[in-house]
Amino acid sequence: MEVRIFGGIGEIGGNKVLVSSPDRLAIMLDFGKSFSREEAFFQHPFMSPMFPEDYFKTGLLPPSQGPEWRMEGYDITGLLISHAHLDHWGYLPLVHREIAVHLGEASKVILEAYRSMGFKDLSALEEFEMHTFKTGDVLDMEDLKVLPIHVDHSVPGAYGFLIECCSKKVAYTGDLRMHGPRSDMTLDFLDMLAEEGVDLLLMEATKVAPENDPEASLVKVLENRIWYRWKREPPKRVNFEVSSEREVGERMMEILEDSSRLVLVEVSPTDVDRVRTVCKVAERMGRELVVDERIGFMAEALSGAGISGLPSPGDYLLWRRKRRKGGEEVKLGAREPKPLVEFIERVEDKKGSGSVIWGDLRGEILKDENSYFVITSNATRFLYEIPLGVKPRIDFVMSRSEPFSEESALSMDRLMNWLLIYGVHRYYRIHVSGHLSPKQIADALERVNPTRIVPIHTEHPDLFDLYVPKGMRDRILLPEVGEPVNI
Repeated sequence: MEVRIFGGIGEIGGNKVLVSSPDRLAIMLDFGKSFSREEAFFQHPFMSPMFPEDYFKTGLLPPSQGPEWRMEGYDITGLLISHAHLDHWGYLPLVHREIAVHLGEASKVILEAYRSMGFKDLSALEEFEMHTFKTGDVLDMEDLKVLPIHVDHSVPGAYGFLIECCSKKVAYTGDLRMHGPRSDMTLDFLDMLAEEGVDLLLMEATKVAPENDPEASLVKVLENRIWYRWKREPPKRVNFEVSSEREVGERMMEILEDSSRLVLVEVSPTDVDRVRTVCKVAERMGRELVVDERIGFMAEALSGAGISGLPSPGDYLLWRRKRRKGGEEVKLGAREPKPLVEFIERVEDKKGSGSVIWGDLRGEILKDENSYFVITSNATRFLYEIPLGVKPRIDFVMSRSEPFSEESALSMDRLMNWLLIYGVHRYYRIHVSGHLSPKQIADALERVNPTRIVPIHTEHPDLFDLYVPKGMRDRILLPEVGEPVNI
């Protein structure tokens, strides 16, 4: 069996792992967007990759037999997606349509929800042959046998994989954590690997870094930039270290319970644990819940897939993204995706015509600032959509994280400038990672006891040995991008 890693080496995300048999029958594990490498060559939206060759000549994708990606020299029998984060599936639209895609049921729901909201990169999703799996399934990929096993992560439906061929076994963690509400699922995965025996473990090592919070230095630079640009004190970030989802809710409640301001919290639409946590805080505060359309639409889609505890139409007011026609804001644009229009109608049916916030209604609810609790997937956009002449006092909580990139730095700069406009002098970061801590990496390795280990999904693979049990340090391999690892 042979493994080649085409993404995820020396970077967080962009995972693309080819596993093949001696007869060159192969599967690809993940096909993620590489934020850092893409930004090394392109500037969105001014010079974006337009043709498949743009990805091939810059090394963003492995070599291909044609404009639609299909690996040169291998017969690809399937593409497996570990979970629905962009850095693990983002280049899927570039894959040849004859390659079957396998993913968890929740991941499929998430991708289809994004497509229904009009994400252009997913417009071709229905052209693929898609198969869903669950824990306990055995995927027969000709020479390769694959066992998908659930893990806990900051998005539902995350999986690791155990691949067997020629009496050898390769395991791929995807992204996982041991401190989340469903840590039992991660332990199920690790125990299965320990029971089966693993010849090569591809281990996520996101949190391996020279410092605990690499974002802190970025934020300090941006604060200084604001001072020199505007000659004003920048919004100061107050960072709270928490170690579990329960602590996220407790800390958020401590900070916000006596607030007389509008509460604004930014979360990821697919982080269902965080959405549940924040909704419970709003309920405990006795505030009217306002959610943006991406969070509301995704929550309804995932609720339909059996994920409980998420807000549904009737539970909240819906904040619409601004649409414009002839210089005026309208509730519905000319090219609204039909599923989104139907979702808005369901919200109005459940809670009344005034439950969709747009136009003059924006200013009306913001005047009564201490009655509302806003959950948004994009705080910068929410602040931009506040009407002229309305200046609510705001308590803002950042409760998500993104893969660090040049664009994320620019996004943070824009957010801080908008916070400054609305007089936000301090804001709070309350978040717990979806990834293993360095200590948990060591605990996981001791539990699995693999023969060899390759750290991926980290910018610092050269530091991985500092967090590995001493007796396992000689098992670490640090292959180059595309270099074959034979098992």
